[in-house]
Amino acid sequence: MTQANTYTRGILMSGAGMLLLSPDALLLRLIADASIWDVIFYRSFLTAGALALYLLARYRSALFGILKHFGTAGWVSTALLAASSLSFVGAVANTSIANTLILVATMPFFSALLGWLLIGEPVKARTWVSIILATGGIFLIFSSSIGGGHLLGDSLAVFTAFLQGLNLVVVRKAKEREVTLPALCMSGIVAALCVLPLATPMAVTVPDLGYLALMGLFIVPVSLVLFLNGARYAPVAEVALLALVETVLGPVWAWLGIGEVPSNMTMIGGSIVIVSITMNAWLGVNQNRKLSRVKA
Repeated sequence: MTQANTYTRGILMSGAGMLLLSPDALLLRLIADASIWDVIFYRSFLTAGALALYLLARYRSALFGILKHFGTAGWVSTALLAASSLSFVGAVANTSIANTLILVATMPFFSALLGWLLIGEPVKARTWVSIILATGGIFLIFSSSIGGGHLLGDSLAVFTAFLQGLNLVVVRKAKEREVTLPALCMSGIVAALCVLPLATPMAVTVPDLGYLALMGLFIVPVSLVLFLNGARYAPVAEVALLALVETVLGPVWAWLGIGEVPSNMTMIGGSIVIVSITMNAWLGVNQNRKLSRVKA
């Protein structure tokens, strides 16, 4: 596979993952009675279960060998994924949703910086420009609803962004080994066990359980596998930038699904984010195609 095809594959995989994940906020809004701990428990537990069945069906006897050679990268990714899920819940519980989403949206900065510091992956000027423009768009989207968040919640939101950015770097570094699926599976188990003492899973209603099953068995595992596997083929800074697609499209799905009309700032900021992401991906694909032709 040529460099251009490899890059394109990574961008398409990560972009498709975030597109699939974008209705997640709408489904969460449709849950009527389940607590946040019940939501985290079921999403984590069902995601782990779905991935475990897939791993068994795909690898069968070879699965033991994959786990045996999981390596430091696999276990680090597991810890980072589980910790980011828990820190995100802590952020939501201790500051406003707007503050949380804005601060978590700084993840591309962390992935670009950590990718440069830890694995020496250069960040192109166009990617830095896209990151700055996209983050500015995110601030515009939530500018009308930013509240007075607390220090603990805001700190946890920034910590979540750091963990997610670092995990992308770990996945990118271990691109020759299969760590994404096992790490996602085991991180779900870890997160579910951590919140179980605070959850009441048997009290969740059937309608809520249906939404949670849709998220946990399909949307979350498939979207995250696509997104994280994209980091095996494209630079982490550019893959991280695609994560903002979910942040922008979430309000659009809420508008279409439950009539929650986006504000003018949402429309303006969302346009800036989509344009910056699209232009960066388009320029990257074309640049890699030109390099492949020159080498050929």
